[in-house]
Amino acid sequence: MVLKKKKKRKKKEPQVHRVYCTYFPDGTYYIGYSGKPLKLYEKYYGSSRYVLEYDGLLEKETIAEFEKKSWAKCVEAILQWENRHDPKMLNDMWNVRLRLSHLKDLTVPAWKPKSFD
Repeated sequence: MVLKKKKKRKKKEPQVHRVYCTYFPDGTYYIGYSGKPLKLYEKYYGSSRYVLEYDGLLEKETIAEFEKKSWAKCVEAILQWENRHDPKMLNDMWNVRLRLSHLKDLTVPAWKPKSFD
């Protein structure tokens, strides 16, 4: 009887949850969330139709990084809410479903969109 060696599993890197802002050359912007690994995140500018249909250079700013998805999703929602009256913000869909008990220790970062005036 031949015994097979067990393959050593690589330790999975902890997932990083990021809140980001994608800027368009005209000064409009899109606030989003991503849980993608760093290599994929560097090339990712969002999945909104504005980003997907845009054919040109975009600028991305990482607003904050979190260990918890709920914290990132909450900050994304708060920043979208705080900027909802800004005509330059392109976000229109607001999908929030969060467990409040997971957010007790959350600190919201101070952030304002860049000005292109």
